Amino acid sequence: MTRVAAWLLGCWLLVACTGSNGVLPPSGGRLYEVLLVGDHEGLVRQMLTADVEGLPQSEPSFDVSVVDSARFDASLRLSRNIVMVNVDPTVYTKPHVGYEKNVWAKPQMVIRVGAPSLSQLRRNAPAIASALRALLNRAEINKTLAMMRHKRNTKAEQAIRQRFGVDLWIPVDMVASKQGDNFVWLSNNATAAMQNIVVYRVPTLSPTVSAVNAEVARFVAQRNEVLGRAIKGETDSMWMTTVEPTVDRRLVFKNADDRSLWLNQKSLQHAPMTIYRGLWEMRGDDMGGPFVSRVLLPIDSARATKADGKAVVVEGFVFAPGQKKRNAMHRLEAVLYTLRWSEH
Repeated sequence: MTRVAAWLLGCWLLVACTGSNGVLPPSGGRLYEVLLVGDHEGLVRQMLTADVEGLPQSEPSFDVSVVDSARFDASLRLSRNIVMVNVDPTVYTKPHVGYEKNVWAKPQMVIRVGAPSLSQLRRNAPAIASALRALLNRAEINKTLAMMRHKRNTKAEQAIRQRFGVDLWIPVDMVASKQGDNFVWLSNNATAAMQNIVVYRVPTLSPTVSAVNAEVARFVAQRNEVLGRAIKGETDSMWMTTVEPTVDRRLVFKNADDRSLWLNQKSLQHAPMTIYRGLWEMRGDDMGGPFVSRVLLPIDSARATKADGKAVVVEGFVFAPGQKKRNAMHRLEAVLYTLRWSEH
């Protein structure tokens, strides 16, 4: 989210509370599915169906169903994600984004988008879109983690804790593994959409505002060195590497932070972590896909000693030729949000 979008989000979120305190029925709807109410001009739909960042093909951020306000009945109010649009100069003097939780069902996110005119809604579309996607993505990450909470590979989690000194949730279906020096690779070995998690150590990265591109280059070099050595193809002449930017491939990252050129890198608030997105490929073989990585830095001298002065990197990557990858990548990204230094 840009600084402007973050500022507007803070200004617009005038309603952010939980609805009824009574017993609510369960909500319905698939992950990353949104019911859009009252969007007569299709402006908000365009915001919600913008391409997901960091995928090798075009996929919408959300699967959107549209309904008129007059047809928004009791059954539709049970949807898990609802975005309601209202353009009315008697109600709004400026663009507004507000949200409520658990209004008609549970769990539920109801977001209200308001503006005094279509022109103001259109003029503020980029910031409104960032705010909407941030709210809905956070809700879906929370839903994904709630689904995963009691369905995890605790044996793998314990092994990672002992080896790297970090806590990390591992999905229960990730049972295939490979281990090496300062490296663990876990996979669900699915035939349609194979999801993978790798954990490894690298020399500590020191983020600086003036050297973002240098930091990205260093991350890529370290990633290529570790994963090129650890993840091989059918022969040793095939290995994993990071896709270099080209004019065509840059279109995949058209929403990326300009400072990082082709990898979307942003420091995460209140945590000494950095997140990267990009594409991987198998050198010497026709394989590839998207990845998302998170770097956990030692936060004090005790952590630095425990981690041998090195950062811990956790990466999720997908191999799903000819398949949609959005939900699989979002699932792996949700796993990365559980990464933290272990207290044990």
